Amino acid sequence: MRPVKLRFAPRARNDIDDIHEYIAERNKRAATAVVRQIRLTCELLARYPRLGRETDMPEVKVFPTSRYPYLIYHRITEQEIIIIHVRDGRRDTPKAGELGT
Repeated sequence: MRPVKLRFAPRARNDIDDIHEYIAERNKRAATAVVRQIRLTCELLARYPRLGRETDMPEVKVFPTSRYPYLIYHRITEQEIIIIHVRDGRRDTPKAGELGT
């Protein structure tokens, strides 16, 4: 599969903003580094859309960031990868309704 366009759903954008805000309360540089790694991982998914593992939710895959415990939930179409949710991997796995599926 060739590289595809990267798109962030509003939920995912909010997740990333929340992650940054939470970490920045303690360490702004760390917050910037974490968000940078999340975005780099999303760009990797756009270049290699087959990465990630299937979930219990139809058409939703998940892929971890490196160095930080965040999971990126995404959907793939022929033209784009849609980042639908970014979640701390130490939390419980989200249910389908939490992701809008």
